[in-house]
Amino acid sequence: MATQAKPHSFQDREYFPSFRDCPLEYSWDDRYLRKNSENASVNRKHWCLLGEIIEANTIIRPRIVAKDHKGDSFVVAFYADDQNDMPRLLKHFKVGNTIVIFYPSIHYFLDGSIGVRVEDTGKIQIIPLSFKEVLEMNKQVIQYIVAEGTQRKCHGCDSLKENLNGCGRCTLFHYCNKDCQTKAWSEKDHKKLCKVLSREDVRRMHFLKYGTYDGAISFA
Repeated sequence: MATQAKPHSFQDREYFPSFRDCPLEYSWDDRYLRKNSENASVNRKHWCLLGEIIEANTIIRPRIVAKDHKGDSFVVAFYADDQNDMPRLLKHFKVGNTIVIFYPSIHYFLDGSIGVRVEDTGKIQIIPLSFKEVLEMNKQVIQYIVAEGTQRKCHGCDSLKENLNGCGRCTLFHYCNKDCQTKAWSEKDHKKLCKVLSREDVRRMHFLKYGTYDGAISFA
């Protein structure tokens, strides 16, 4: 799967659309689909819907209500093909966390609600951060991950230097010294973000080459 050295912005609406801007289920949408050499329908690109969980219910069937960056709410109902993957998601099945859905399409449920029907749970992850915190995490990754061959930027004091010490956990951010690391730990919330950024699935989201589709992403 194609990746890039430069992290991608989660606010790029071509690849991170609002719920209402996702394709309709069973409908053709040139923004998201194309025909391959065999005239079959395939994804044109990677796209991802982010939403903050405002309701989480597991009484009858795992079901979430989330709101997107516009504040519009949508349902996420799980009809998992692989029940063995559900514990991974249920671990963070909580109000206030952020759900990540790759390749979502708009589904109309029989009860009149509208949202996303999930059968392949491998295209889903739940990040134990609020939507605002996820965007701040992404903003910091973009700001401090510099191009290869250039001087690194201290996450604490913003100085550009050659010999900086990397964070031992997430490995993404670098520091002049312990004082700079302590400053970022508290003032830039790295205490909370570091644990999340050490997850391979979250890192993959940042560096995926969204415009190049050569197979579906999977977190299972």
